[in-house]
Amino acid sequence: MDEKQKKYEEIFEARLTAGRSGTDPNDPDWEVVEIKGDTEEVACDNLTRDEAQHMAAMWSRKRDEAEAEA
Repeated sequence: MDEKQKKYEEIFEARLTAGRSGTDPNDPDWEVVEIKGDTEEVACDNLTRDEAQHMAAMWSRKRDEAEAEA
């Protein structure tokens, strides 16, 4: 049985912005990084930890929904 090749390979991660402490989860010390293969790009920054985690999860869910429709 052939496994269907994925159309979308990007991964979204919530990360602590370089040089920030991250000691207060309500400080805008977090960013969402989009990873495609060997490249990484900041998709959104200056977020609280919860905002970053929510955005990464939302974009991952949207990617999965688009993959299912393809």
